[in-house]
Amino acid sequence: MQERGDFPRGSASDLALCLQSLTHDGRVAVSPSLSAIDDNDAIPLLKQMDAHLRDELGLALPMFSVTAALWGARLFHQLCRFVVCRDIGEKPIKDACSVSCPTPREAQTDWSVDLTLRHLPTLFQLARHLSNADPLVEQMKRIATEWPLSSVGIPGLANFPVETFIDHPALRRLYADRIISAADTSRLGHPQVDDLLRADLGVHRELAPHIAGKLFATSHETN
Repeated sequence: MQERGDFPRGSASDLALCLQSLTHDGRVAVSPSLSAIDDNDAIPLLKQMDAHLRDELGLALPMFSVTAALWGARLFHQLCRFVVCRDIGEKPIKDACSVSCPTPREAQTDWSVDLTLRHLPTLFQLARHLSNADPLVEQMKRIATEWPLSSVGIPGLANFPVETFIDHPALRRLYADRIISAADTSRLGHPQVDDLLRADLGVHRELAPHIAGKLFATSHETN
């Protein structure tokens, strides 16, 4: 993550420049102050991200929602700014993090927001490393709880509202894969998730021992 400096000012919105940097370099470029350029110019980039991830994952994913994706990208961009620009006060952080998603919660919304918010666990680790008592960390925990598909791997969370996406086969698959990859045992307990993970691991429990230890701890097996 870096402060923006390599892009010509006035050529694009801060959000578009942030997403462009994330897509091309795997890093985000931010500025302490926001430009007045309309950030709708980020929509083509979000559509490209959606198309790329569909090809990469090879799953029958929900439809793309421009409104939800743009809201998620704006939130992600602000969080990046707050992590880098440490002199931003608590009120602007709270105000930015309090803006609700304008679309109803459903699989389409969760997937579209996840295009950028999937990077939340990495961003959270950076924020917590800088200051665990920072108000930003608490706001990020709240957001992580509200958007469980995107926050696998963030510790200390509970009561995840997975109902908005768990019935969608592709998102359930994506969620389970992330749980295994992050060894996030806090995400266990939902019947559909647990059943899918048991089927995934089967006799190969050594592939995810922490997950398997929780999943099969209460199973009645004969040795």
